[in-house]
Amino acid sequence: MKKSVRVNLGSRSYEIIIAPELIRDAKLYLDPVVAGRRVALISDQMVTERYLGELSPVLDSITKSWNPYLIEGGEDAKSFSSLEKLIDGMLTDGIDRQCVVIAFGGGVVGDVAGFAAALVMRGIELIQIPTTLMSQVDSSVGGKNAINTHHGKNLVGSFLQPRIVLNDVSLLSSLPKEEIKSGYGEIIKYGLLRGSNEFLWLEDNHSSIMTCDESALVEVIKMGCETKALIVSEDELDRGKRALVNLGHTFAQAFETHAGFGHFPHGLAVAVGLIAACDLSARIRVCEEGLAERVRRHILDAGMPTDLGNLSGETHWDKEAIYSSMLHDKKTVNGQINFVLMREIGEPFVSNEVPQQLVFETLEKLGAV
Repeated sequence: MKKSVRVNLGSRSYEIIIAPELIRDAKLYLDPVVAGRRVALISDQMVTERYLGELSPVLDSITKSWNPYLIEGGEDAKSFSSLEKLIDGMLTDGIDRQCVVIAFGGGVVGDVAGFAAALVMRGIELIQIPTTLMSQVDSSVGGKNAINTHHGKNLVGSFLQPRIVLNDVSLLSSLPKEEIKSGYGEIIKYGLLRGSNEFLWLEDNHSSIMTCDESALVEVIKMGCETKALIVSEDELDRGKRALVNLGHTFAQAFETHAGFGHFPHGLAVAVGLIAACDLSARIRVCEEGLAERVRRHILDAGMPTDLGNLSGETHWDKEAIYSSMLHDKKTVNGQINFVLMREIGEPFVSNEVPQQLVFETLEKLGAV
């Protein structure tokens, strides 16, 4: 059942391994990189309580020196203060440029650990062992690492490609249902980016993914990683084509900024953002009106929110405030918001010529006022 995906970046190329019970066999993949070197294992309390017992014997067999560093759980960890505390602890313990960082956790852990690895000694090697569906299918791949500021999400960060990514799908069965749904938001995005066959497969198989059928998880994570790997290989530093993997995110990150980070799972915001992107595509007359409804229906079938009220009923969704948050998006250039839109499934494109009024109309349809 094991699958692998290669991210082709010349001398910095690496493999993404996807399989059940992968941590149990991790020595095979970690030993060539770690090989007796000191390891800084960055994680959080929940992950270490659940899974460290599986990983620690493997690390003991590879190196005589590894230290765990725990950060906060959730979006609060993606802050300057949390990053500074982590790096100070690493430097106090004598972490040097020959050490290896292992990010062992979800997307937040991967972001903070990756950013710390990029900063310490101007960059030390990184390994990603993601433990959530979101991080396995998306955030652990591609080398982007970032923290939040009050101006918006992921506005301060770095690029540091990992040496290897180990996706153990057996870990996912213990996740709360909301975590699976959050990861599925990114999976829908990749289905839309890939093409009609892949999106149809999701429509037929989403229940198997939601119930953590391991063969379905291996296939869908491979699909997402392949899609992202191909784009990253062509545009590592996000100067052009890589913007396409942000389908739905210009809306989603504005929703998160407006409501407050951590108020709801990122992938649920992405799901609503995907509906918004397809609706806006229809409003500028580049795709059929039925696309947004098809995407909305699939998201509803998966048990996920399809409008802003369902995303957060206690938030006052103000369209002008949401639009203002979009203006601070990292993809905005010279005051022009770069929207990732759809001509049809499998044909995304970027436009910075979308009239503000049409964006307001899309937000209103989702429940903003």
